[in-house]
Amino acid sequence: MKNQFIQKIIFLFVASVLCLGCDDHSSGEHNHHDHVLAAGDGAQGSLFDLGSKWTTEINQPLVLKNLKGTLFIISMFYASCQSICPRLVADMEQLSKKIKETSGLEPRMVLVSFDSEKDTPTVLSAYKKKMNLNESWTLLSGKEEDIRMLSVVLGINYKKISNGEFNHSAVYSLVSKEGIVVSRIEGIGSKTDDLVTQFQKLK
Repeated sequence: MKNQFIQKIIFLFVASVLCLGCDDHSSGEHNHHDHVLAAGDGAQGSLFDLGSKWTTEINQPLVLKNLKGTLFIISMFYASCQSICPRLVADMEQLSKKIKETSGLEPRMVLVSFDSEKDTPTVLSAYKKKMNLNESWTLLSGKEEDIRMLSVVLGINYKKISNGEFNHSAVYSLVSKEGIVVSRIEGIGSKTDDLVTQFQKLK
């Protein structure tokens, strides 16, 4: 089962990379960061099987398997984003509060950056302070190939464009203690009741 999962990820990864060669017909003068790409279908399998290595905002190494045994909510963003990402993070904050109110537990929140060049631990640490995110939040940076692989598993599409911004999907997912995505929210301002219910069942 694990091998089938990895094979599917590699196939989707290659397809995703090939898609990057498609021409961007949009003008660089437009507000690209306002454009949300449609989400894809995530791959079925455990995030813990990826084996990718990340660095936290406090410059500590982390592999996703370190989160085994913990429910967590994960999304992808980039720190210089001025429109979609702050709204996505605000939605996730509201979700975290809702979960804490209904279950009594504060969920682990994970944000992974698309921007492997600019989003260093120092930048992510500053972003965390700017957004007033508490210690339940972990911000991660990593290598481009690991970012792309994770995005495939989560069904998050992204593309770097000519002005250095990213077009990307707005998706966040609830991940089980075994690393399986059990619920996902697409879009800004979407209803989160189903995800909250799933958290309560699995806590």
